[in-house]
Amino acid sequence: MRAATRETIEVDGHRVGVTVAGDGPPLVLLHGIGRDRDDWVALQPLLATRWTTYAVDLEGFGVSEPWGPSVTLASMAALVRRTLAALGETRPLHVVGNSLGGAVALRLAADDPASIAALVLISPAGFGREAVFGLRLLTVPGLGRALLALESTAPSLLLKRTVLDRDPVRRRLAVEAGLRLRRPGAKQAYLQVVHDLGGWGGIHEAWRRELLSALAASGVPALVLWGERDTVLPFAHFASVAEAVPHAVAESLPGFGHMPQLEDPELIAARIETFFAGLPGGEGLSRDGRPASAAAGSRPA
Repeated sequence: MRAATRETIEVDGHRVGVTVAGDGPPLVLLHGIGRDRDDWVALQPLLATRWTTYAVDLEGFGVSEPWGPSVTLASMAALVRRTLAALGETRPLHVVGNSLGGAVALRLAADDPASIAALVLISPAGFGREAVFGLRLLTVPGLGRALLALESTAPSLLLKRTVLDRDPVRRRLAVEAGLRLRRPGAKQAYLQVVHDLGGWGGIHEAWRRELLSALAASGVPALVLWGERDTVLPFAHFASVAEAVPHAVAESLPGFGHMPQLEDPELIAARIETFFAGLPGGEGLSRDGRPASAAAGSRPA
């Protein structure tokens, strides 16, 4: 198995952070807002036993620089695609995205469904309008910037109940988030993404309807995992999966919050492996990493 390499590379003149590990069909890992590729540090080695895994710092987060005047869902998806091209990866992609990363995965599939082998969406943005109060506060003119200036307070507000009642984990996440906000341009990118995706009333309807309709029409295999105690993107959104994307496999995760890959990476790795193995064609993968069929079918949640 290819050992993990943590790199900062130049793509089209811009710095991008990526960690590559493993051999096999390509699998891309996309983190949530204000986070970075380290959210996958426990899960990536488990998946690297069967896939070539790429954990990417999204545009404006981690060490990845903004590419233009504003960081948006579309520009983040473009960074991911161009980064993989720069690494010589041209095979159909398996994409795993958490939260914001789930929305970026949806954007990738809508832009070029033929390039996507399958999606795994973990508590993804896009299936409902509601969002945690702290994120909505950031859309209020002036208030959002003031909150992010309080590097010790803002992360605690935004991460409250992100990972259930595991208080030590929550405190560590809050500290890490505060440190991330100190990186040059991090606060500006955070606010730009929040405004691109939603407002005080919640997540914007237009983009999420567009992307969900595109996924439903394309038939790209999709697994949606949702922690039943998620309050960042509420578990109530899970009920809309079957209607919005009828072919998607939907699985709830009792006792988990918004980032289950941090709470129990072994469980999430098993869910991902089971889903891919269940795609048509034995292991569900051809030699180039493409599913044997365009759709995975559905099963009861």
